[in-house]
Amino acid sequence: MKRIAIVFAALAVFPAISNAEGMALAGKLGITTGYGVELIMGGNNLSGRLGYNNYNYNKTGNASSMDFNFKLKLKSVSALGDWYPFEGKFRISGGIYNNKSKIEMTAVPGAGSNYTINGQTYPATTAVNSLQGRISFNPTAPYLGIGWGNPVAKGKGWGMVSDIGVIFQGAPKYSLSVTCAAGFAGCAQLQADVAAEQTKQQTDLNNSFRKWPVISMGLTYQW
Repeated sequence: MKRIAIVFAALAVFPAISNAEGMALAGKLGITTGYGVELIMGGNNLSGRLGYNNYNYNKTGNASSMDFNFKLKLKSVSALGDWYPFEGKFRISGGIYNNKSKIEMTAVPGAGSNYTINGQTYPATTAVNSLQGRISFNPTAPYLGIGWGNPVAKGKGWGMVSDIGVIFQGAPKYSLSVTCAAGFAGCAQLQADVAAEQTKQQTDLNNSFRKWPVISMGLTYQW
């Protein structure tokens, strides 16, 4: 899949840039990718685009019997190629995302100010100074999708675009780290339980988030 997307991007992006009939700038809003901007170059049949997306979102939730403050940080750079098979508005897209998105988690002690880690209970005030988790993704991820609108068609001016597709980002990587409270005698066991908890959570996540949907719309202007 990654090889197909790289070839598609090379075949579409580089000819589109070198033989650009038009250039356009797009401001985009993605439900799953955040706010974005794209530079588009090309013509009626092929176009290439370079994009940047970013968005941060905070939420409190539960994972592995513990409450966490979650920070979702969407951040990506894309190089995509578009093919307009009918020289109209419909397009087939492919390419690569440089995927820097991640989820950061900071544990919040539950009832009684305790942490439950690998089935063991640890008092937050005397055992755990901090407990943090992180989910990250493969930095290079292929993309395939379809869309509507050609912002670099001849004489376009202002226009609208939309995209629906999938980023194939593979299994996420999960990490969990702990800092023991000063003077806590059971620190070695706590760290061992954290390592075991990380392994269990990684196993649970291996089949999650492998495909990340892309749904976005944007306003474009050609010059």
